[in-house]
Amino acid sequence: MGRRHSIAARKASWDAAKSRIYSIIGRKIQMAAKHGADPKMNPTLEMMLEKARYHGLPRDVIDRAILKGSGQLEAEEMKEVFYEGYGPNGSAFLIKTITSNTNRTGSAVRTIFTKTWGTMAEIWAVSWQFQEKGLIVIDGVSHKVIDKWREIENVEPFDADKLENEVMELAISDVIIEGQTAEVYTDKADFITVRKQIAELGYHIAEADLHFFADNTVDLSGEDLEKFMKILDALEEDDDVEKVYHNANL
Repeated sequence: MGRRHSIAARKASWDAAKSRIYSIIGRKIQMAAKHGADPKMNPTLEMMLEKARYHGLPRDVIDRAILKGSGQLEAEEMKEVFYEGYGPNGSAFLIKTITSNTNRTGSAVRTIFTKTWGTMAEIWAVSWQFQEKGLIVIDGVSHKVIDKWREIENVEPFDADKLENEVMELAISDVIIEGQTAEVYTDKADFITVRKQIAELGYHIAEADLHFFADNTVDLSGEDLEKFMKILDALEEDDDVEKVYHNANL
């Protein structure tokens, strides 16, 4: 009985996490589609559709988000809004949200900081400590094969030395390879171009997006670390929060 209960609880948690990912990516597709419903003419939408496929979003969810964003289906307007805050011992939070109601989202974020011993900060008070960079995650080499008259993509292991030599020829700032995962970092201005070049080299891109990275990190321990994790966990559980960036060295 206990084991069945544990499995059911884990499945419920996994289903909730998957539903949240679907919702966030759907909203990002909707935002991207405001600049055009054709991914061939809209690089941001093309990137979000790749992410949707990687996470297994159902086709109807994708299509509905595009229709909403392009104005073909009535929907609330989605906005990308950042909030900032402080945690213990100089820790800083930069919170990226996607919302149709900034009053609701702002109030929810403020309440989280109030209940978890944090402090809401004014705009730019924290964000100056972060730089926006591109992150492209490669998990293999992509090969197209024909199976029963259908084209199927197979992802096979990459050669680490070959990959490193090839991407070092591109406008990247760093590459980190661990096992069969390679993280390629770019300046914001070079992100779209490098992402396209990596795909043209035949590599399978598992994830590609712009992220914020702290210039300097702080170490936390004991009660400070416990308080920090409570703030982080609460923020990441909020439905409007897409990503929480911070400067803690975890």
